[in-house]
Amino acid sequence: RQAKQTPPKPMLEEVEMMLAHAVNSWTFDSFAFHEATQGHPLSVLAYYLLVRATRLAQRAGFRHTALARWLREVEEGYSADAPYHNRTHAADVLQTMHMICTGPSCLCEAQYLDSTHHLAMYIAAIIHDFEHTGRTNDFLIRTEAPLAMLYNDKSPQENHHCAASLTMMKHYGLQVPGADRELFRRTVIEVVMGTDMKQHFSLMTHFSAVHNLGAGAGAGGAKAST
Repeated sequence: RQAKQTPPKPMLEEVEMMLAHAVNSWTFDSFAFHEATQGHPLSVLAYYLLVRATRLAQRAGFRHTALARWLREVEEGYSADAPYHNRTHAADVLQTMHMICTGPSCLCEAQYLDSTHHLAMYIAAIIHDFEHTGRTNDFLIRTEAPLAMLYNDKSPQENHHCAASLTMMKHYGLQVPGADRELFRRTVIEVVMGTDMKQHFSLMTHFSAVHNLGAGAGAGGAKAST
């Protein structure tokens, strides 16, 4: 049995520099990161964000070795031959999600997210195109593909992304403890299901209404305090 080779120091230093850049930049280059990590952009970035940058994994009680193995298996579920729904795309979405959650005027700062929702947003980004077939939902439905038949023509791709990857997560013992488990699972599913473009406009309308309501309440509170 051959021992695994340690990546050369210059490559490790390049990856570390890119990870440090990924934490607080809107100009992260996911294609360059794919090359730097030798084809493992999603698992490397996800582990860094969950364990080192945010420590969300520690808060959830995830074992680091189990998390690393699950991330690699999820990454393998992104076809290397897919022109768009691939692991580089997933890493790019995850880094953008990180910036939305933690950057200036972010969701955490605006108190939209607690740690359970924050973790759910990252997991949703990681799995959101897991084992994507490269076909649209409409194509699967019209051709009566197995996924469409299994999920009764209701967002077959997105249902599969969630069901398959969350089942794997349970297999690895990556379970959010206590009463937050149901909230975590529900949030991940809602976020991934929201990537079905048929839901886009209704979701944006709802989000804008909630945001405007919050902004109005904040303005009212400010007036009342003056």
